[in-house]
Amino acid sequence: MTITFILKGTLEALPPMLPRLILFAQKGINTNFICSNMTDFNSETLSSAGVKCVQTLHNTKLLGRESRILDWTGFRKRVKKLIHGKFRESDMLYLCSADTALCLGSVISGYKFILQSNELYDKFPVYKNGLKKYMRNADYTVMPEYCRANICSYWYDLKREPFIIPNIPFMQANEKKREIKDTAAGETVSKLEDRKIVIYQGHISSGDRSLNIIAEALSKINDSSFAFLLMGRDHDGSFEKLKKIYSETYFIPFVPAPDHLNVTSHAYIGILSYDRVSLNNLFCAPNKIFEYSGNGVPMIGNDIPGLKYSVEYNKIGKCADYDNVDSVVSAIKAIDSDYEFYSRNSYDYYKQNSLELLIDNFISAVKNEENC
Repeated sequence: MTITFILKGTLEALPPMLPRLILFAQKGINTNFICSNMTDFNSETLSSAGVKCVQTLHNTKLLGRESRILDWTGFRKRVKKLIHGKFRESDMLYLCSADTALCLGSVISGYKFILQSNELYDKFPVYKNGLKKYMRNADYTVMPEYCRANICSYWYDLKREPFIIPNIPFMQANEKKREIKDTAAGETVSKLEDRKIVIYQGHISSGDRSLNIIAEALSKINDSSFAFLLMGRDHDGSFEKLKKIYSETYFIPFVPAPDHLNVTSHAYIGILSYDRVSLNNLFCAPNKIFEYSGNGVPMIGNDIPGLKYSVEYNKIGKCADYDNVDSVVSAIKAIDSDYEFYSRNSYDYYKQNSLELLIDNFISAVKNEENC
């Protein structure tokens, strides 16, 4: 069987695709991969695993500025040429995102295809409504979380339940304090080697109540053994504002996947945060749960269903009220006072969610049906 995976955008923007591609190839599937672009490291990793990769590298700029129209038309044109030419032998296409499906449109006509939808898009009606025909016409659908899968089944009246494959990353599980390839990141972390690093990885904004509340809680605990480490893109000088709340706050600029996981391996507690602004957030499916748990890092999240029934239910961390400093203080202290318990549970959670087994089951289901 030959499957061609297609992703509009960079592979680094969707890290869970890397291990899926590798596992498909390892399971004897002839695996092709088309994306807009990816790092040399990820390209070499996939090629070494036997995945045939093509980057479209299409023009996305008009007069020096990013153009959505050029991006979509350029990607569509390149993919059409590839799947009608070099990858014509594909038995099935695997569309890795909603963007990919909506961009390609009629280009995939006549092909059997798998559609992976990574979000719910309940606040984006163009996407939510546009996906309907692709979700209903897909031979198989894949989603990262149980509640999201059921919501989509209801919205789109799907005849077949989506396969649930969580956002489990490509990583060396539970190997603590790994070497960090990014020089600047490595230098910052080395200064915190003997500290209890409370890490947040993502967009950094002082307008984000969760970051303020974590900084306020650490300030109230007033224990300099805790360091608050922010890693990602800093918006509007937010790092400096947060540092004024808690002086032991540090910043690392964005580190591309998968090297960011080497930074995670030095963390003591991981932070998760999803505002109650959409169904997509309430039933979140964060990579971070597995990035933290694969490193045995307990975590703190806000009190929403997507985290309550993963983080708190499995005792891999605590959920807290991000509008209440004392609630966050209690969560930090609870984890700190029984750290080995939460750390062990966190890693056990990662081991219980075997990506390889999930991929095995999915491939078997597809092969069995295709052979009927």
